[in-house]
Amino acid sequence: MKKNTFIAISLAAVISLTPAFTTNVFADVNTDIQNQDKKINDIKSKKTGLQSDLSSLVADLEKAQEKAKSLQGEFDQTGKELKQLNQDIKDINERIKERETVLKERARAMQKTSNSNAYLEVILDAENLSDLVGRVSAVNQLVDSDKSILEDQQKDEKALKTKQTAVKKKQEEQATAIHEFEAQQNKIEAQKAEKEAIVAQLAADQASAENEKAGLVSERDKAAKEATARATALREATDVNVGQQTTNTNASSNSKTSNKVESTNNNEAPSAATPSGGGYSAMIAAARAQLGKPYSLGATGPSAFDCSGFTSYAFRAAGVSLPRTSGGQYAAASKISASQAKPGDLVFFNYGGGIAHVGIYVGGGQMINAQNNGVKYDNITSGYWAKYLVGYGRVANF
Repeated sequence: MKKNTFIAISLAAVISLTPAFTTNVFADVNTDIQNQDKKINDIKSKKTGLQSDLSSLVADLEKAQEKAKSLQGEFDQTGKELKQLNQDIKDINERIKERETVLKERARAMQKTSNSNAYLEVILDAENLSDLVGRVSAVNQLVDSDKSILEDQQKDEKALKTKQTAVKKKQEEQATAIHEFEAQQNKIEAQKAEKEAIVAQLAADQASAENEKAGLVSERDKAAKEATARATALREATDVNVGQQTTNTNASSNSKTSNKVESTNNNEAPSAATPSGGGYSAMIAAARAQLGKPYSLGATGPSAFDCSGFTSYAFRAAGVSLPRTSGGQYAAASKISASQAKPGDLVFFNYGGGIAHVGIYVGGGQMINAQNNGVKYDNITSGYWAKYLVGYGRVANF
């Protein structure tokens, strides 16, 4: 083939670039993980700030509760004081009424005696001047004493009522203060509940971000293992030489078809037993539909193909996804012997620099493939292709 050397060089270049590509992929995943770390740290920072706010609110709430409790104690004490004042006022009013009753009775008694003035009767009954002066003085003292006691009681009543008014006002102020602190408690409780809800949401966001990060880390680790395995397989593909398998295949083929040459009618399907499954039918139908289309390096169809672009295109019709390059397809395939090969398996070739060509085995020692002369059938057991045959690989169980 005219482009064999170029294909081998291209494959080697793809393989050599694989670590860089893998590094870029891992760099993207690591960037995503770093972004998740930043998101988690931001959430933790917000939670820390909110927790600090909550601590302050709890302290404010405790202060408000203590103040309200203190005010309630003062209010209760004022209530007791007011209750005592009410009782004192009641008691002094009763004494005033009793004193007034006594004075009234005494006045009436003095008025009834001999239909004369009580003071005159007292004076006339005096035995001498000294007795008279004593009687007058006694009457005056009695009257003055009663009047003084009555006036003092009235003053005490007024003072008690004044104090009662002050205590009532004080109690009203205490009640207002208590209500204000109760309102403050309610406000703090609302703020506390709001911040607690935000903290709960942040905790959920943090758990989600940590789960997402764990998924990314797992994805990265899995991708790293797969990349390592893929790189190893690709490296093995580049190290594959025309070895014992080719020799065995050639020996087997030569013993059966020592005089056989490549098919001259390359657009005719060989007669061979084929799988009966729908997957194989879809794949081979798609492959045959491309017969005669031109070869173009890097082309994936449908107007032109290179070897791996052709196999990928055909297998896609059966719902099977293949790696883009022949080396990648070799790495992904399960290796089988020539005796195990059946239509629908892949067949691989090496020109000395690693896997550089792939075709679809169709049985009877033939393959359908995209080569320099376009999409066509070729004999792989003798002639040109037999010299470079590496072996077979299975990517689908048709």
